[in-house]
Amino acid sequence: MIIDVHRHLIVKGTVQGSYIRGAQKSFVMMYNKARNTSYSPHDFTEKIIRPQIDPTADNIIEEMDAAGVDKTVIFPVDYGLLFGEAPIHAFDQNKLYAEVAKRHENRLIAFMAIDPRRPGALKHCEQAYHEWGMKGFKLHAGVGYMPDDPCCYWVYEKATEWGIPVMCHTGGAPNSTPALRWECSRPAYFASAAARFPETDFIFAHCGDIGWWQEAIQAAVWLPNVYVDLSLWQKPYIKWPKKRFYQWLRDIIDLAGADKIMFATDALYPNLMCPLADWVQAFKNPETDFEFSDAEIDLILGGTAQKILGLQG
Repeated sequence: MIIDVHRHLIVKGTVQGSYIRGAQKSFVMMYNKARNTSYSPHDFTEKIIRPQIDPTADNIIEEMDAAGVDKTVIFPVDYGLLFGEAPIHAFDQNKLYAEVAKRHENRLIAFMAIDPRRPGALKHCEQAYHEWGMKGFKLHAGVGYMPDDPCCYWVYEKATEWGIPVMCHTGGAPNSTPALRWECSRPAYFASAAARFPETDFIFAHCGDIGWWQEAIQAAVWLPNVYVDLSLWQKPYIKWPKKRFYQWLRDIIDLAGADKIMFATDALYPNLMCPLADWVQAFKNPETDFEFSDAEIDLILGGTAQKILGLQG
């Protein structure tokens, strides 16, 4: 089974304009460098992003089918307290994601995104879990709180009580006004939270990104409840020499174990640089002399996620 544990829907009204204006600059820069193009931020949005709007996720299912991906975890991001509310309120976005997952039952799994400081957050998440069937939390501490701050404790306590994981953004972020706080997304701070709540499973999204991957892996080595996903690593895969990428992959497996590592995309943007089918093949048929066992690849592509998500084999 192949599981993508990290993906977003492209739905009009779910992201604030102030974030979009900043993110355009970062994402078009990365896209242009990866594809050797010269799009302006405006043209990138209009010509590349807008055609990808897919509020029902029907196109996502087609893409998954073509790439051989069996299940995908989807979730929004709660930016509202930093940027102001998006046209679709954060609570309504979670419900939208839950409904899309229900539309594609057995293919999509929805997590609830929440800023733990948000008024009414606990009551909302209780409804999202008990009534809508959402299967995990998504935190982006870059909006202005520290992961080990007591304001977050109720999230970790509920995750433990309900037996669901916490997906944590770790790594960089696009430029924006006001600015996302990079320091809040360091894996070390989420590691402190994970150490305090050893019964809660934490997924460090992006494996700490290219700047903090060693911190993320260090946490996965030391803490039984810390896992990493490999979303955003598509760009190193396509830009680095293959030997360098697969040396890195071999290293993190040898350090943390394949049972701590999960396949992921963070689509849509990374899939524009490296299509989903190509990213799957990077693991199924690695172009390298480094040796990866079938058991290791199976764990990364889906086995580890099956365990964390409580799915039957």
